Amino acid sequence: MATILRNSDQNKIKVLYFPKEKLIRKITFNKKYYRYLNNEINGLQWYSKLIKEENNILDFDQNKNFYFLDIKIFNSKKNVFYRSIIENENLIKSAINHYIKIWPKKKRVYYHGDLTVDNILFYRKKIKFIDWELSGNNEIWGYDLVYLLISSIFFPYDINKNLTNNEKKVFKKLWFQLKTYNISKELLKDPIKYFTNIYKKDKWKQTFLDHPNKIYPKIIDKKFKEILKNLII
Repeated sequence: MATILRNSDQNKIKVLYFPKEKLIRKITFNKKYYRYLNNEINGLQWYSKLIKEENNILDFDQNKNFYFLDIKIFNSKKNVFYRSIIENENLIKSAINHYIKIWPKKKRVYYHGDLTVDNILFYRKKIKFIDWELSGNNEIWGYDLVYLLISSIFFPYDINKNLTNNEKKVFKKLWFQLKTYNISKELLKDPIKYFTNIYKKDKWKQTFLDHPNKIYPKIIDKKFKEILKNLII
């Protein structure tokens, strides 16, 4: 029996979980969303080569009526994106180390596009990035890390409208770690401005129309921007 993980409306991508088969099925009946499943396939194929593991794509079919994609998964505890960065600190550290270890050392690289803690599987020191619907090529190295780390304080903030001093302390420690890597100074200096600029590109404009609430930088308020500005100085 399948469990529905995502089912907002028939125009978007539904996600079903089949525990016995250990697979996720993504399916859409709207052709304009086919490109996101193509992104998923391309991203997973690229990532599988990177981590030197078998491709997790089990099956897919695209026709004029629907597009489905079956993805193999491994046992893992689901991470909660709105949980405090204090609770997610070890997971975030592992994700950063994973990226540093395997990502190509080039100025512009393939990117995940929506790397948040709920798109990371972590079990017995094994880590994988999932949900590659917004992935693509030719973004600056480290983009996904900056996106991930800021999301780890934005989502709790968005619920509580505040960050504790301990949460800020953990964020600053991890942000300092990012600054030791070869990440663009432009991105580190003003990440929200950088996000805003790239979101003006045609690809992202269409993505926002299709997924208006999926990409968190678009809903960041002035208060959080000020908090972030003070944290990354």
